[in-house]
Amino acid sequence: MIRLIPLLALAACHADSSPKAQPPKSMLESADSTLGVAARIMATLPAGDPAIRLEAASRALLGRPYLLGNLGEGDSSKGEAKPRLRMDVFDCVTYLETSLAMAISNDTTALLPHMDSIRYLGGTVRWGSRNHFFEGEWLPRNRRWAKPVEFPGDTTEMRLLARQGFYAKHGETVSDTTIPLRMVPRAKAIERWSKPSDTTRIRGMGLIGRVEGFPMLHTAFLVERKGEPALIRHASQAGTVREQPFSDYLREKRKFVGVVVWEWFP
Repeated sequence: MIRLIPLLALAACHADSSPKAQPPKSMLESADSTLGVAARIMATLPAGDPAIRLEAASRALLGRPYLLGNLGEGDSSKGEAKPRLRMDVFDCVTYLETSLAMAISNDTTALLPHMDSIRYLGGTVRWGSRNHFFEGEWLPRNRRWAKPVEFPGDTTEMRLLARQGFYAKHGETVSDTTIPLRMVPRAKAIERWSKPSDTTRIRGMGLIGRVEGFPMLHTAFLVERKGEPALIRHASQAGTVREQPFSDYLREKRKFVGVVVWEWFP
């Protein structure tokens, strides 16, 4: 049975329901090598425009294995003792976060502080401060980097975020929240992104389902290249970070009812 929990234990990544693959032990990094791997990737990123750096950083991670909930607080007294940074395995959210942190960091000394500022409210590393609900916590708290895009013909639904029960399991007192969620409906998304793009850019997106309390079921990059249909670039439970035609993916994954899109670096 699929467990329904948000973000880095994440409802979002659970919904990409291809068979789950575990990486071989030989592909798992030691803590000592993480920054070295990051440094080698960051050395290849173009200088300047952070959006171009983000596209290059996310592309450099293609083929890496998928592992749900790969990051934590690095300290059991603050939450989960899993490391705060890894470069060898990703889930759908940590893939976005790691790519973004590399894009905005000048060198590896800034990488972990940027990861913490993206993943936690006020950069305070503790489980209760982590941005567990992407649509209701991650996006509003990261408006410096990400701003939702509105499209003609969007629809808005009031959706519940089941925060109370989720946080209570870890001794945190948080109320449920109802938020307006504006999205491109499924059919319009397929129509829009099956056509050749008129520009080249990278955006973020969240895929919305009907799971009560957990609206956003998956997160990814939306990659557009002029003259070509859009791609979804994501950490997939099929086993790896990969990219594929987005409209084909949506046609296959009928559980998604809409798409939220955001610009990076608005």
